[in-house]
Amino acid sequence: TGLSGAGKSSLVFDTLHAEGQRRYVETFSAYTRQFLELLPAPRVDRVENIRPSIAIEQTNTVRTSRSTVGTMTELTDYAKVWFSHVAGCVDPATGQPVRDDHPPAVWEQARAHPGPRPVVVAFRVIRPATLTWSEILAGLQAQGYVRVLLPLPGGGYEARRLAELAADPAPLGEGEQLLVAQDRLTLTDDQRARFLEAAEKAYHYGRGELELFSEEQGRLVSAGRYSRGLRSPATGRVFRPATPSLFSFNSPLGACPRCKGFGRILELDPALAIPDHSLSLAQGAIRCWESEVYGGSKRDLLRCARREGVPTDLPFSRLTEAQRRWVLEGEPGAGEDGGGGTDAWYGLNGFFRWLERNTYKMHVRVFLSRYRAALPCPDCGGARLQPEALCWRWQGHTLPDLYRMSVTELRALLAETNPPAANPAAAADIALAAMLTRLRYLEEVGLGHLTLDRPSRTLSGGEVARVNLTACLGTSLVDTLFVLDEPSVGLHPRDVHRLLAVIRRLVDAGNTVVVVEHDEAVIRAADQVIEVGPEPGRRFRRQRLGVVCGGQPDLDGSGVDRFRHKISRSFDLFFTKPSFRAPCRAPLPSSPPLRRSRPSRPHAPARARAGRHTPRSWTPRSAWPLTWGWRGFPSVHSRS
Repeated sequence: TGLSGAGKSSLVFDTLHAEGQRRYVETFSAYTRQFLELLPAPRVDRVENIRPSIAIEQTNTVRTSRSTVGTMTELTDYAKVWFSHVAGCVDPATGQPVRDDHPPAVWEQARAHPGPRPVVVAFRVIRPATLTWSEILAGLQAQGYVRVLLPLPGGGYEARRLAELAADPAPLGEGEQLLVAQDRLTLTDDQRARFLEAAEKAYHYGRGELELFSEEQGRLVSAGRYSRGLRSPATGRVFRPATPSLFSFNSPLGACPRCKGFGRILELDPALAIPDHSLSLAQGAIRCWESEVYGGSKRDLLRCARREGVPTDLPFSRLTEAQRRWVLEGEPGAGEDGGGGTDAWYGLNGFFRWLERNTYKMHVRVFLSRYRAALPCPDCGGARLQPEALCWRWQGHTLPDLYRMSVTELRALLAETNPPAANPAAAADIALAAMLTRLRYLEEVGLGHLTLDRPSRTLSGGEVARVNLTACLGTSLVDTLFVLDEPSVGLHPRDVHRLLAVIRRLVDAGNTVVVVEHDEAVIRAADQVIEVGPEPGRRFRRQRLGVVCGGQPDLDGSGVDRFRHKISRSFDLFFTKPSFRAPCRAPLPSSPPLRRSRPSRPHAPARARAGRHTPRSWTPRSAWPLTWGWRGFPSVHSRS
């Protein structure tokens, strides 16, 4: 600790962290070191007992929109492994679950009916256009098949011998498919191996499909239709199997093909092209056509509007929905040429499509950038994953739905999942345990309000530092030097003790934690306190250190002998707190009153919608703007 500018960060980051990182990198080969960033050696005579160091600074250097809270904490890596094991496929057209009916699963479903019963395992043969039924039946006889199933007029099927149909294939008619009986057996325990063998052969010759038939009232009726792989029995759609790469938006296999995994695309924003809806089409409601370069499109619009009966003197907001759609989309026969000169109206979107074909010109790219915005991807809805990944659900939730939950909500939902104790080493159980651990760490450092899909570049410096601290806790590092830069910044005083518990866990694991901090609670919880000073700046050449060694600063003054209080700025805070006075507030300089568009009371506080966590009234005392509030809640700006 110490005054600002006294050299705390220089001592911790430029000396301790730089030396620890330099010694660690030097353990690698020369070939490996060329790919690593090496900090300059600190200007010190000797540093002893230094460990490999990790610096967690209070800066947000993330610029890519692919980085999220989930990727920083590696939660998405564990989530896609866990989700690929526990999620089920759902057909979006029917809403029915789609299962992979492998032979053992077919056996279990067939045995679900009480009592043993005879069943027929059959598969379908589709007749190619170049073959006749006689040729197909001859091939089936050569393979050893005896019976086929033919449909009856009143419903159901009957078994017919292949030899009879080979002699007279007339009953088959001009049909395109035929059911061939693979085997007929009774569903008892001793017939399981025979059933599995018959199902495997039926899947092989039936191109991944088989059907079971049972006898009822002298005819065969279908007892279930099954398919190998993820194939919908209603629509016939084939789904990809669940793999971790399918649920990764940073992988080409799982990213949405339109937005490439970003969740947003650059498209025309109607709010930028038509910013003022109170203007009419004749008054220039469409801003991009008010220039001389593209003024011809406005003339085309007015001419076509008069022909179609669209009013051009009414405000754009008073036009009907069909008329506004006509202005934006144009007429169906206009094509995508745009640019004017045709009788059909091409619409605002057609105009921009025409411009996109000329983006090799610099002025066109500059013009388009004025009216484009990052809008949610229409294919994935901002979920970043391709549509096939969104067909997989767990308890009615897709993986992006889980990412949109707050850390607190997601942890409570996953905590209700009881992993099976029969196989504790399963990949899904290991991933679930790692997820719960990291979610608990995020809650302990006061980040329970964040969501896993929150972009990293939108986090504050204090939130980034605590997210990185959570990532370090999740890796279970030992014998490491952690250097933290004011981790309590932005954290409510109520949650400081939870942050201290996390730091204490790092120390108990065998690590060394060096914290640059001004918070009194964090300083009192430290094992050793080093105050850098006594004064900031380069003009104080003789810098001295006040060190408290052997314990925490005590209120009763027991640590005075170990604390060089004559040069310390923190002595009054630690040992004579009752007489410690904060600096007096300097008077605010007088300034001319602000011009207001309407009369207002002097120093009237700006009121926001009062809610559960918002003060409903306060007394202004100065003109210093202040922002306060619980973490994660919208703050209120006032004059306090």
